[in-house]
Amino acid sequence: MIVRIKMKIKNHIPNLITLLNLISGSIAIILVFSGEMILASWFIILAAILDFFDGMVARLLHAKSDIGAQLDSLADVISFGLAPSVIMYQLILQSPGLPSWSIGNMPLIPFAALLLVAGGAYRLAKFNTDPGQEVEFKGLPIPSTGLFISSIPLIFNQYRETEGLIRFLQNYYTLLAIIFLLLWLMVSNIPMLSLKFRNFKWKENLSRYILLASVPVLFIFFRFSAVPMIIFLYVMISIISLSLKIKSS
Repeated sequence: MIVRIKMKIKNHIPNLITLLNLISGSIAIILVFSGEMILASWFIILAAILDFFDGMVARLLHAKSDIGAQLDSLADVISFGLAPSVIMYQLILQSPGLPSWSIGNMPLIPFAALLLVAGGAYRLAKFNTDPGQEVEFKGLPIPSTGLFISSIPLIFNQYRETEGLIRFLQNYYTLLAIIFLLLWLMVSNIPMLSLKFRNFKWKENLSRYILLASVPVLFIFFRFSAVPMIIFLYVMISIISLSLKIKSS
């Protein structure tokens, strides 16, 4: 009886972490509408950390389950789809010179931010129905999109005295370009590296090691502006790694 109870508790630990991910994303949404954009970004980052650990804990405890996989996708839609969309909506809403096109009293252009949650949901549905995405992904994973968007308010704060950069980042054309680029990357079939290690052999994981080694270096030199750089590097390393694999086969 005690063993059964322990087994049940063990099996639900990853799900609890996933639910904490979902709660973090939900808090981020509330914070955005409360005017706490920077704090909201930190809660999305917290959600990403929890998203990383729920999978790791599930593997360590041998507690993978169908319900856990579904729960993970539902949490990701909120934390890395809806929450970043709300941040982007507010950023565009605050852009100077925004055209006056509107639905009632609500400006129309900021609603383009909802393409992020739509693209993220499609990306997750594609992932859940494609068993071939265990080793490498197809399209940019939705947590990368969430981290990219959540870094923008932090970059604003980091470079608040650099007027030229801030004007560029606040321009709604720049923000719309970011939305459409991330949307395209998510729904595309571009193969992307999975950061899951099957073993730690240097030759088989060279691309992963290069990416992981680059992360702290970029953060030391660029702080929050390193996040878009890391995601761009991730995309480039994935493409190069695939090209080399095709040539050698």
